[in-house]
Amino acid sequence: MQNFKQLIYILILGFLPFNSFSQQSTLSLPYDTIPGDPLKAIIYNLENGLTVYLSVYKDEPRFQSMIGIKSGSKQDPADHTGLAHYLEHLLFKGTDVFGTSDYSKEKPLLDTIVSLYEQYGASKDSLQRKKIYHQIDSVSNEASKYAIPNEFDKMMEGLGVTQVNAYTSNEQTVYINNVPSNQLENFLTIEAERFRKLVMRLFHTELEAVYEEKNISLDRDGSKCMNHCMQAYLKIINMVRKRLLEPLNI
Repeated sequence: MQNFKQLIYILILGFLPFNSFSQQSTLSLPYDTIPGDPLKAIIYNLENGLTVYLSVYKDEPRFQSMIGIKSGSKQDPADHTGLAHYLEHLLFKGTDVFGTSDYSKEKPLLDTIVSLYEQYGASKDSLQRKKIYHQIDSVSNEASKYAIPNEFDKMMEGLGVTQVNAYTSNEQTVYINNVPSNQLENFLTIEAERFRKLVMRLFHTELEAVYEEKNISLDRDGSKCMNHCMQAYLKIINMVRKRLLEPLNI
């Protein structure tokens, strides 16, 4: 967790007020800049593959944190689309430290749920699958008694953090927070803990929230237009691949 805190510290440092930004000199890391960049961003390429963009913000004593991970719809299995979006939601559910009233009692129930889902996915018998899903529902209800809903959001709210949100796109999931600069250390502690050990709690019920977001997007005219455009675009790409690239073994 300490290593992650250090990485996130680097990530958000450039969004601190100008007088705090001077601390970057103690990092002793090489960085790049882009000539003519109006934001004057400093770019770090770390040994672990993380690329960090820093930009000074002077208007108020707050910093904007945007943590992006390489998990998007592109990585979804063809027969299990939506998993990246699902993962985005579950990263708000806590770890073995927060989000639970008693993890020692919750964990066996969560392990049972995982086992049941494995059985559910392997079964081809509709009646058997219905029976297994009923078991999942029952055990999930018991496990939920140890879960503390929205504890992550409540902790962030207590720090004065706003814009607590995330989004999933084609090749990325991004976690967003706007944080008072005097809560830097507390924010890092919570955020580092969130990424340390994700616990898949409230997995069963959170699926409904994901479905609801999908249904809402389907009602938006902009989303409908984009979907039609993408479908037409993919048809053209597949046609080009079949007629031009496949004969060349490309």
